[in-house]
Amino acid sequence: RTKYSGVRAKDLKGSADIDLVTLQKCQKDVHGLISGKVLVGHALSNDLKALMLDHPRGMRRDTARYAPYQRKGKDGKMRPRKLRDLVAENLGGGEQWEGFQEGEHDSGKDA
Repeated sequence: RTKYSGVRAKDLKGSADIDLVTLQKCQKDVHGLISGKVLVGHALSNDLKALMLDHPRGMRRDTARYAPYQRKGKDGKMRPRKLRDLVAENLGGGEQWEGFQEGEHDSGKDA
């Protein structure tokens, strides 16, 4: 799933300059960062599911679920728009966004 995550097998091996952490340590650290805070992002449920974490719905602000940012699907139901399109529309089409979320994802650039 490198196409979607941007993570390659070599990224999971670590190196002299990269310290890897266990899933449990990552979960603990992320939980500590978000606990008691409003979590803002795009399609947050996917990230929370991948980390096997929960966060109160009332403490989430998800751009994929925010009605003004949604589009009407062919079936008439409201559907989330791509983050790439929201960025272009709301943050301008400047040079810094060129290539944003095209091809493999870059989690650092996405953040």
